[in-house]
Amino acid sequence: MDLTSDFVYCRLHGAEQLYASGYDAKAIAAWAGRVTAWAQGEEAPDGQRASSQPARKRARREIFVYFDNDAKVRAPFDAQALVARVEKSLALAGGTAGARTR
Repeated sequence: MDLTSDFVYCRLHGAEQLYASGYDAKAIAAWAGRVTAWAQGEEAPDGQRASSQPARKRARREIFVYFDNDAKVRAPFDAQALVARVEKSLALAGGTAGARTR
């Protein structure tokens, strides 16, 4: 999960099976941790990098997450769950200036 810019674009295709499975609470929590870290200008706590160099620390990053696991119409519900979890995480962390989750 190398970060090379001031934004992150992430496409999620299903936790277990591509384009067919949704995300359970544990998977949503993991992605919320990543999104929260990215939004605060940090790297994901569990991210593996291809580069040996860490990403440049930023005050914040814009994050775009697209759920494409729509075979069973789970994408909208998973997106809503992620938004709720990230909003809660950012609020507990003191927020991020200019953060929007919609």
